Amino acid sequence: MVTRRWLLIGAVILVAFNLRAPIAAVSPVLPDLRAALRISSGTAGLLTALPVLCFAVAAPLVVLLAKRTGPERAITLGLAGIAAGTVLRSTDGLTAAIAGTVLIGLAITVGNVLVPVVIKRDFPRRVGPVTGIYTASLAAGAALTAALTAPIAVTTGWRGGLALWAVLAVTAGVVWTVAFRHTAAPAKPLTGVRSPGVWRSGTAWALALFLGAQSALYYSVTAWLPTLLSDEAGLSAGAGGAAMALYQLAGIASALLIPPLATRSSSQRGLAALIGVVWIATLTGLLVAPGLWLLWSVLSGLAQGAGISMAFTLVILRGRDITTVGRLSGMAQAVGYSVGAAGPLLVGAVHDATGSWLPPLLLLLGVAGAMSTTGAIAGRDVRVGGPPPSP
Repeated sequence: MVTRRWLLIGAVILVAFNLRAPIAAVSPVLPDLRAALRISSGTAGLLTALPVLCFAVAAPLVVLLAKRTGPERAITLGLAGIAAGTVLRSTDGLTAAIAGTVLIGLAITVGNVLVPVVIKRDFPRRVGPVTGIYTASLAAGAALTAALTAPIAVTTGWRGGLALWAVLAVTAGVVWTVAFRHTAAPAKPLTGVRSPGVWRSGTAWALALFLGAQSALYYSVTAWLPTLLSDEAGLSAGAGGAAMALYQLAGIASALLIPPLATRSSSQRGLAALIGVVWIATLTGLLVAPGLWLLWSVLSGLAQGAGISMAFTLVILRGRDITTVGRLSGMAQAVGYSVGAAGPLLVGAVHDATGSWLPPLLLLLGVAGAMSTTGAIAGRDVRVGGPPPSP
């Protein structure tokens, strides 16, 4: 039993490595990709934005897939899709690059939605620690490919630098399959107590908007932090890259810490609201004292790691059973990633229209305030779906 538990945790870690890594791999080789495909900056940016849009569109459909196949087989299919899309994206031509990117986004969505379901079902007494490991592994996978893709591409070219990461998805697929081949009971589709639609739940909407605000802040800062620091603090490209590395790495620490803290209490209102307050402090710091960029890079990294781990923890805690967790995960990600995809686009548009970073930062401060408010609501000790538990 202990061996099986550790095998399952290892499988969750490897799956998580693949749920952000293919997206983060593009940025280091984007100049070479643009030159080879002869595309504009806007089209190149689409290769980063498309997966996030796929998260939003496909999340509700993943629940339907899991009803037919069970979460285990669905995640296996998702890993196969990530591997195939990673290879396709690296073949010749813009059409293949876009098609591969869409396939990657759709396949990642399967893991995004269903890994929390597996954690709820297989680790009911260890939800906090396992969710922390899962969300930290998301950040670690992104950091891994961001750091190594460019050095690999020096030898293999940008196509090889991107295609090589298909090996990571294949490895995860093998371990995942082995792990669930040794489960005590056969894999089953998502079934359970018939629950009211999560789309009619105020708590579910608060959670979805909390994830949306977190996603908008994360993707906006990911897209624009180096440029903002170059304009406002005079940082070089190298220093801007260092700030981005700190931002990503700091998220690993807070992603590990937050879920165990959150699961110690039946209510997470104060902790969820506090994450939004940390974002407010960070954005205010960038606005009034950009020269302290080292502090703000670390603080924003802690905030983004805490935010995504809190969002997934709340999905698991607020759902009364695994069926509801699946539905809640699909709904929250459909809404949340729609907001998240719009964030960096709005920030860029406002900056272009005003020529200043003041209006975009004020916009993000409003988003952070909304995150704090919705976190306080989603963090209440309220269950979504199913009848109340027996006394």
